[in-house]
Amino acid sequence: MLIVETILKPDQFGGIGLFSAAFLPKGSLIWIHNPIVDIAVTPEQYETLAPTFQALLDKHAYPRDYRVSDGVIEYNADNARFMNHSSQPNTYQDDHCRILTARDVQPGEELTCNYLFFDPTCDLSWNKEPSVNVDAPTG
Repeated sequence: MLIVETILKPDQFGGIGLFSAAFLPKGSLIWIHNPIVDIAVTPEQYETLAPTFQALLDKHAYPRDYRVSDGVIEYNADNARFMNHSSQPNTYQDDHCRILTARDVQPGEELTCNYLFFDPTCDLSWNKEPSVNVDAPTG
C-alpha cells in the first residue's frame, strides 16, 4: 500500500506511470504491505475469476514470493500497480518487504522499481528503456 502522495500520468514511453507528488528524501518509506490493499490470489482463485479480471491480473500482478513455487500472485489494488520497471530504479525493497527511495526523488519524478527483484524470470522484452552497459568505461 502506498503511504506517500502520488499521481498517475503518462510516462516517457506512452504508458501510465506512478509519479511522486512531493519531494522524497533518500530512504523515505513509500510502500508497506497491507493485505487489504495488496491482495494474494491463489491459482485456484484465479481460475474462478472472469477473463477480464484474469487479464488485469496478468498485466499488473506479480509472484508473491518467487522463491516459493506455489503460484500465488499479488495484486496491488492501489496505484502502486502503475510503478514501472527501470534497470536503474529510484526505489528498492528492504528485508522487511517495504519499499523505500534509493535516492532523493523530486516532485513530479516517476517512481520506478526493478521488476527482476520481484520476479527474476520476468519477461522484459517489451521494455523500451535504453539498455545500460555497466561495464562500459565512462568519460
